[in-house]
Parts: sequence; structure tokens; C-alpha cells
Amino acid sequence: MEVKQVFPLFEEGRILKRDSLDFIRDYAPDFFSLLFREYGNGVIAGFSVRGEGKDLVIGPGILKHGPYFFCMKEEARLEFCMYGQMVQVVFRKAGERVSPDFRTERFELSLEPVRVLGDGEYELGRFLLEQGARLRTYEEYQDFNDLVTEFNTVNPVHIPYACEGGHTLAPFILRLYGRDVLGSEKALPLDLSFSVACLNSPFISRELIQRYLLAREKRGDEGQGNLYLYQGLRRLYARLVSGGEKRQRPRGMGGKTMID
Repeated sequence: MEVKQVFPLFEEGRILKRDSLDFIRDYAPDFFSLLFREYGNGVIAGFSVRGEGKDLVIGPGILKHGPYFFCMKEEARLEFCMYGQMVQVVFRKAGERVSPDFRTERFELSLEPVRVLGDGEYELGRFLLEQGARLRTYEEYQDFNDLVTEFNTVNPVHIPYACEGGHTLAPFILRLYGRDVLGSEKALPLDLSFSVACLNSPFISRELIQRYLLAREKRGDEGQGNLYLYQGLRRLYARLVSGGEKRQRPRGMGGKTMID
């Protein structure tokens, strides 16, 4: 399935068209460029995934690719028939076309077996759905451990969310971590500070997560991908929320959607 975005081009000697003015009203590229110019490539907002009947529905969203921003304003649907195998939703840049009046960027949405993605390709989630089962999505996660299960749950860990200098874990992943760790009696002051940041900040940079893991686990920088970040947080979550460490006081201080 192909989705596209059109940009008006204003040049001397050409007739000003109403459609061009409508595009200005609906899209403000300068705003996005100024707000997110230090960010790497990846998802800025949206692109939720859910099942509906025999379709997979991808919600509206904004993606940063190079200096440009792609705004998908309406839901897109993909027919689903890949039961019993791990698949990923791929959002891929498919080229652009320039006319005297417009520059049109083309992206494609597809469902594919999990693989290493190339330049201009972005994962929007992965899952393995069994025949007749229901696909559990973002609104149904119970806690941080519930993000990754073997079957029938959208795994959001590999979605590249844009942040300063690169990409990071999805904000709702970090909010789940921060919510439970903040309520744990085993958390250290550093854990509490990081959890507050997770709950209050729209994005937590990759660098901050790496430094937090390094400080808490005393390990070197063993990996760069989202999976490395998630696995490190999951180890800490197990110790702080499920068992293990106890908080040390400083000295001196007394529903679901069916896919048939």
C-alpha cells in the first residue's frame, strides 16, 4: 500500500493555485524543522497499530526522515494473512517526484517477515499472531514486562522514536517503567530521578538511558539498539519491582481487538 505527501512549490511566473494555499494551511514544515532539527530519523508521534476484522490498521502519525517530515493524516489498512510467523510493520520511503508546482514524497506500508531494515525503512511494531487469536495492543499492556510476549501482542521495542542525536525507545515504554519503579520501595534515588523523567518528558534520549544503565549496572556500553536498552531496563525492573534490591536511605536521613 502506498501513501504520499504533496508539497506546494512557489516559483515566479506560475499561477497561484487554491490547492497550494490549502497545503500551506494544513502543513507547517518550518515549524517541524525548527522544533526537531536536532533529532535523528524516526517516529515523532502516532502510528499506532491495531487489528480490525481481517485488516491491520495503522493510525495517523509523523515521521522524520532526513531534513523532511512525513505526516500521514489518515488511518491506513493492510490485509493480514501471515498467521503463525513473526512479522513486522514496515514504513518505507519509496521515492519522490517533483513537478513545477509540487514535490511529492512517497512512502509504502507493508507487512513482512522480520528482517534487518535498510536506510529509509522504519519498523512500526512486530508480532506473531495465531489463527483465531486476538492481537493485544498498546492500550492493553498491564506493566513493563507485558510489552514482549511470545504470541498475539504487538511488540513496540524496535520502533525507532526520534530523539536528539538519534532514536530511542517509545515514550509509552518508558512511562510503564517509570510508573512502577517510582512506586517501588526498593528503588534508589537514581532510579526515582530517572522514573520522574520518564513520566514527565515526552522523549528520553538514548544517551540518558545508556548512562542510567551504566550507573546502575556498572557495565560498559554493550550495544546501541533499542533491544539492548530494553533488556537493560528489564533487568533493573525485575530487581526493583519483582524482587532483589531494597531502597538505601541516604545517611543522616531518618481489551482487545480481533483479527480472524
